Order: sequence, then C-alpha cells, then structure tokens
Amino acid sequence: MTNFANVERRHLAALLRRVGPDAPTLCEGWDTRDLAVHLAIRDARPDAVPGMFAPKLPLLGSHTRSVDGDYRAMPWESLVDLVERPPLHSPGRWSPVDKRMNTGEFFVHHEDVRRAQPQWHPRQLLHDEQKALWAMLKLGGPAMLRKESESVVLLAAGFGAVRGGKKSARRVKIVRGEPSELLLWAFGRREQAAVEISEE
Repeated sequence: MTNFANVERRHLAALLRRVGPDAPTLCEGWDTRDLAVHLAIRDARPDAVPGMFAPKLPLLGSHTRSVDGDYRAMPWESLVDLVERPPLHSPGRWSPVDKRMNTGEFFVHHEDVRRAQPQWHPRQLLHDEQKALWAMLKLGGPAMLRKESESVVLLAAGFGAVRGGKKSARRVKIVRGEPSELLLWAFGRREQAAVEISEE
C-alpha cells in the first residue's frame, strides 16, 4: 500500500504553494504560514517540539520561539519545500515511522487548508486511504476523546467502533461517518466534519 502520509504531505505542499502564506486555515488563529512553520519544525527540529507543548517553561519556550522565528523568516517556497521533503535526519523520512507519526497529522492539516478555502469541495478517498485513517483513529482516538464529558462511540460502517470519553457517563454520544470525517471530528474540527451524531 502507498504511504498515505507521504501522499497527503505532497498534496498539502502543492496546496500551500497555490494559496500562499496568508491563506486561512481551520486551525484557530493560524494562517498557512503558521501551519507550515509548525509542520517544518515538527519534522526538522525535534529539539523544539517540547516547547510547543510547554511554551511557558522558560528554557523550552524560549528555544522554541527562537526556532519558530528562524523558520517564520524563511522565504515561503523554502518553507514549503521543508514541509514537502523533510531533512534526512527526520524520522518522517523513514516510511514505517512516517505512516505512524504523520498519516493523521498531514490528512487533518491538508483538510484544514482545503476546507478553509471559499470554494472547497468534498473529496472521495480510496478504501485503503480510509483504512489508514481508521488505523490512526483506533490508535489515537481514545486519547483524543479523553476530555469529553460523555461516553463517545465513533462508528464507521465496515470498519468498526472506537470508544472514548467518560466511561461512567449515563448517556452515550454516537458519532457516525467515514473514518476520515470521524478523525477530523476527533481532532476537534467539529463544525466541518461530515458526521451524524445521536445519543442513547
């Protein structure tokens, strides 16, 4: 099977080139330059990643801000090149790691840019692509849903169910859709994900 993470990486890079550095995204407060900087640092500078999650810790935060500033100052084309082709030392260059680390990340961020554009349209994914996204959802879904105040079941016809949220809740929220849309929903793109929600 093709490495879907790599396919999405290339498609996202092409879209970033087309829309430019100031286009909107679904990531609140981020334009396409912010997103490209995030992805390039994530791939090329693992030393700066901890500061993304703990920006208020003096040493981590200041290092990450410094690296962020360097990447933000890059010419747009050079920055997008880094998104498209991570450096040789990046774990993203090794296909098994890339699949696990980046399939969900690049799919969601590709959709973040696509769906923020005025004339976006839904796309049909191949079964193998949906299968790859379902594998990501099975792996990370429970963690993504851990802050839900209800019990949540993500249901994808032909794929199965992923459970998460509050186990002791009296009601269960059932979210139905394609694996791709369920992944977007779990990643917090609630308004944009094409899902059906019911409660039992």
